[in-house]
Amino acid sequence: MVKHRSPVSVSDHIVLTITKILRLLTDTFFSKRYGHRAIVLETISAVPGLVGSMWIRLTCLIKMKDDRGWIKILLDEAENERMHLMTFIEITKPKWYERLLILLAQIIFWNFYFLLYVFSQRTAHRLVGYFEDEVAFSYTAYHKKVTAHPSLNIDAPKIAKDYWNLDADAKLLDVIEAVRDDKERHSKVNHGLADTLDQDKVKVVPEAEIKKEEPFFTSSNSLYQSFILGDLPLFNRVIMAPLTRSRASIKGIPTSIMSTYYQQRASAGLIIAEAAQISQEGQGYCGTPGIYSEEQTKSWKNIVDAVHESGGKICLQLSHVGRISHEELQPNNSDPVAPSAIKAKAEVWLQAGLNPNRDISEKVSVSMPRALETEEIIRIIEDYRQAAVNAKKAGFDMVDIHGANGYLIDQFLRDSTNHRTDQYGGPIENRIRFLAEIVEAISTIYPPNRIGCRISPVSGFNDISDSEPQDLFNQVAKTLGRKKLAYLHVNEGETNNTHGRLPFDFNQVHLSFKDSGGLYNMADNGNDKHRSESTKIDLVAFGIPFISNPDLVYRLEHDLPLNEADEKTFYGGNEEGYTDYPFYPKS
Repeated sequence: MVKHRSPVSVSDHIVLTITKILRLLTDTFFSKRYGHRAIVLETISAVPGLVGSMWIRLTCLIKMKDDRGWIKILLDEAENERMHLMTFIEITKPKWYERLLILLAQIIFWNFYFLLYVFSQRTAHRLVGYFEDEVAFSYTAYHKKVTAHPSLNIDAPKIAKDYWNLDADAKLLDVIEAVRDDKERHSKVNHGLADTLDQDKVKVVPEAEIKKEEPFFTSSNSLYQSFILGDLPLFNRVIMAPLTRSRASIKGIPTSIMSTYYQQRASAGLIIAEAAQISQEGQGYCGTPGIYSEEQTKSWKNIVDAVHESGGKICLQLSHVGRISHEELQPNNSDPVAPSAIKAKAEVWLQAGLNPNRDISEKVSVSMPRALETEEIIRIIEDYRQAAVNAKKAGFDMVDIHGANGYLIDQFLRDSTNHRTDQYGGPIENRIRFLAEIVEAISTIYPPNRIGCRISPVSGFNDISDSEPQDLFNQVAKTLGRKKLAYLHVNEGETNNTHGRLPFDFNQVHLSFKDSGGLYNMADNGNDKHRSESTKIDLVAFGIPFISNPDLVYRLEHDLPLNEADEKTFYGGNEEGYTDYPFYPKS
């Protein structure tokens, strides 16, 4: 169940008090007729979305660069609120004077919110967030009332069945649950917008001026020329893929040698830093960094600052491993979570596997996961949003959503691991919902053109598969394209291998993303110099070659030999096999 966001300012305390008073008045006057009470609550909560979206739209028309995707978010919210109101009018069939009461409330709140948005958008969003919290509380009470009195549990109206895709025999309780879920989501969105406006006031350290001395690009090949990713200027189109190296502390805090490691590779067009778990629950291996605590965030900032000092750009990959974990890594030794309670045939390494000799053979089988309850999914989406907040505080230029390699998002996408019967399971559009809602949440922190997503359509890594991968990932690409993300990062093969064995048309995925509104396509796995320079993909990512060649771009451009990577030092350990690979000597 949703909880109130803790107030952080005097205005927060004031608006929270206002919402509690309004809910008390509503409970007092409409406690006998829950349906009519719901209508009044809908009246209170519907107008913020309508007025807010109109006002934001007006400001964005004046200065379009301020549009961070909020127009669509708020318009969708307003439409959703309108459907709530229409549904409960259909259910309760209010009398004429009750309809006048609704209209009067609309007029009052319309003017109130209009003025509030004019003077303080941040306070307006916080007020909407608290209103939505209170409405969710009321719908919980409404649910209990109807449950206790089965005679009240009438058939759901057709308008509700059509809008929420409910079963033909759906009841009022089903409608209440759907609306309550919407309310909780709206609360998260508006609190997130308020948080973003708070962060905008924080002084940002000026970004380092681009330094192009190392390397100096003279080639006419576009792979090595500067490139604009959305509105982010890059040295070139050579991308450093996210690479787990397990050099963080036991508490997931990035270490000082990680700053050196990433700064050495700042000549990449964009560094996508290794997967960072969004919560302790999202951790699957010992030694991987997190992005959910203040200490982790501060340490990441040191890394970002080091990369920026060299003129580079850096993106953080946000990750939750789901079932690919062990109870020893989980909070209170709990079971890992997953879309469905299906154990993977996979292994992870615990602390014993990170010994000074870097013996990565000491692995253990993953623990049996438990299936996530529907209401828990909102919590995990909020963890992604908060991780994006922390990434922005640390100064990351972008964020990358890890939807690949058999981890949690991939587990929701694939029918071998997702056997759910709620709105997050079953048909492809339902299985994509989790990823889509994560994108929406993160889009309240970073604009879509600063968000990327990684997928691995043919990889069976971590015991993952799907019966119709082409149809699934074509639709995933279309969904992400409609959200106008900066890039779709496609692993075109098996993790830790070359190109995949399954027949798959990657061009369909790339075209689906672009044709639906996505900005650029990125590909990796098995790339070499020849293939990279002949590809029609916008951005080319390299993994293992960047491990052993901090100056990989320079070596590729000038046809220089590459250092060979030592697989024994990939995971865990110290500077050996991490920051001690040599640069090519300059004459």
